[in-house]
Amino acid sequence: MIKIAIVEDNESYRKSLLKIIKLTDDMTCLGSFPSTEAYLKALKGSALKKPDILLLDLNLPGEHGLKMLPLLKETAPETDVIVLTQDSDFRTALEAFHLDAAGYLIKGASIDKIREVIRAIAEGGTYIDAQLSRVVLSVLCGHDATEKNPLSPREIQILKLLAQGFAQKEVAEKLELSYHTVCFHIRGTFKKLDVPNLTAAVAKATRQGLI
Repeated sequence: MIKIAIVEDNESYRKSLLKIIKLTDDMTCLGSFPSTEAYLKALKGSALKKPDILLLDLNLPGEHGLKMLPLLKETAPETDVIVLTQDSDFRTALEAFHLDAAGYLIKGASIDKIREVIRAIAEGGTYIDAQLSRVVLSVLCGHDATEKNPLSPREIQILKLLAQGFAQKEVAEKLELSYHTVCFHIRGTFKKLDVPNLTAAVAKATRQGLI
């Protein structure tokens, strides 16, 4: 069962999210809050168990959601944060991922998409809204690849460590990156190498002498 908390100041949208979760067999909502301050107060006061997933709006009363992300992660590091917002500016999405958000979804997404993203994040994945993915992945993965080697230096560095047997979280610690940033770099290699998974990416990069 995926345990979820919601921080959303719009009461109507908050109730809609609650309804989606209640109608989903493998999900449960531990609590919903109109602000990050209310959420943190419940966490620190032991009135709320730490959720697996936090659905976080950004334009909230009090502090902006992005400003609160570091504190949210510090208070509950095991809770993955999915930003659910109307803000479609790629720079906001980039900042969210640099602050260790696990997903970024634009409001208006279908019920099925919201469920899909929650499940993907709960399984250790990452997600960025299709409206923003090309630009954000380009920036995160770097622009300095060459025609001979389509991979950026950072992508090469990550694949080399993975080929040596390091787990993705170990790679993140070693390179002082967030786990989700490493995941985005890996996704970038899938696209550039035209492969479906990590094993295939490492194998193809090794075979072609890219790493």
